[in-house]
Amino acid sequence: MRVLICGGGVSGLTLAYWLRRFGMEPVVVEHSARGRLGVYEISFYGTGYDVASRMGISDRLARERLPIDSIGLVDASGRAHAHLSKPLLERVVKGPYLMLMHSTLEGALMEAVQDDVDIRFEESIAQVRPGATGVDVTLASGGQEHYDALIGADGIHSVTRELAFGAEERFARYLGYKLASYPVPDRYDLGPIRAHYTEPGRMTVVHPTGRPGEVVALFIFRSRARAAVPRAERLDLLRSTFDGMGWITPSLLEDAPAGEEIFMDTMTQIVMPSWHRGRVALVGDACGSMTMVSEQGVSMAMGGAYLLAEALRDEDSPERAFARYERRMRPEVARRQRNALLFTKTLIPASRAGLVAQRTVMRVVTRKAFAPVLRRQFGAGTILPVRARPPKGWRRRLWRLPIALYRAGLGWLMPRRVMLLTHTGRGSGLPRQAVVEVVAHEGSAVIAVSGFGAGSDWYRNVRKTPEVTIQIGAHARRARAVPLTADEGADIMETYASMHPAAARRLCRFLGFDEDQDFRRIGAQIPFVRFSARR
Repeated sequence: MRVLICGGGVSGLTLAYWLRRFGMEPVVVEHSARGRLGVYEISFYGTGYDVASRMGISDRLARERLPIDSIGLVDASGRAHAHLSKPLLERVVKGPYLMLMHSTLEGALMEAVQDDVDIRFEESIAQVRPGATGVDVTLASGGQEHYDALIGADGIHSVTRELAFGAEERFARYLGYKLASYPVPDRYDLGPIRAHYTEPGRMTVVHPTGRPGEVVALFIFRSRARAAVPRAERLDLLRSTFDGMGWITPSLLEDAPAGEEIFMDTMTQIVMPSWHRGRVALVGDACGSMTMVSEQGVSMAMGGAYLLAEALRDEDSPERAFARYERRMRPEVARRQRNALLFTKTLIPASRAGLVAQRTVMRVVTRKAFAPVLRRQFGAGTILPVRARPPKGWRRRLWRLPIALYRAGLGWLMPRRVMLLTHTGRGSGLPRQAVVEVVAHEGSAVIAVSGFGAGSDWYRNVRKTPEVTIQIGAHARRARAVPLTADEGADIMETYASMHPAAARRLCRFLGFDEDQDFRRIGAQIPFVRFSARR
């Protein structure tokens, strides 16, 4: 299936990765010259972190997280009157919580797909002509192409949505705020904190970017004007709106770049009666923008992209796939939109009395005992089926016990469905060893499964350095690792299940799948690797 994805941001790149992984042919068009690479901070956890782990990029993201230990609500002197520490945030979300620059995530996603996916920068769509068997598209550059399906992943101001569903104002729910951001030199020495300072009707936020000597200034303010602000007028609007504001706001405005370099947008949700029409569908902010106050826009964009790719792989037509994807995602998006809508009503109080009440409430709810309350507001965990994770502590030592048997020359005691893999660490360059399960023998080659998915260390290592040594029983030999396609994985799993039905069901349960699902569908989602002997 050939799929055109309009938009090379988080949802578009995530979708491209999984479509390619599932054996389809995605093409991405992105109107900017080198991707979006937004200059603002995002909270990354739950579903987004789960998808990133399945893609094998979560470790990279963790290494590049922002140097922020807490979120602090400060007064005009800079003293925090309430704060959310990183341990409390992880308690709220029940898992890892990363603060990232949006550009960090987009960079990692781009690196994950750029060698395997056709990505065309400075390109967009100008006309869409849906048909019974596909979509004819006229590109902004003038070319005309045919695709089996078109996916709009082009954000809140989606061109795809405009062309296929109607004008933005039909679906936009303005929440009464505007926001703006830009990087400035760090001459404030605030430390590892995302600091929020609020006055009636306006808020200033500052956090580090991860680059030495640089922070981001974010401004949020109440505004009745829904219209976009021309670039040349943005700085003047900020200066007039934040005139006389305390804390370090005057200095941040003095350091502002020209208005053309300031990011500014409205705080708007997108609410649509349907996310798909014929062979055209939308994903991410294009169909379900939740605004930054939800703290989950990026996670839902990645989760939606994953579920959409999965549906396109499983269903016999794009139309059926789109309907399945929307049934699964719409309740999750709608709930988070409702929560965000309620939260914005008290985000920035309009009066001094409201500000005093907000500070009092925040001193209470930022305590550990109120973690469940915050969890209900911001959500936690993943919306995807839970998969097994690599063991830690004593369980990891027990898991690796067979390696000791091989090292002791007792490999002949191990069954032929167990293999010792010696590979090269992708970061250290040092030899590493793992015991993996063999699911098929093909002459001098063997096929093994990554039980912990694409995030497994050995799987990521062999993708970078495919030259390895394998040992089954007492016989060791050099080999080359080649990951299988989704179609090949489906064939392998179907054959394996016919030969070892009980083992196949155990493997499915271990990986978080329903054992009653079609084994071919499950096999298309599992990373398999063929190890061919080298001479």
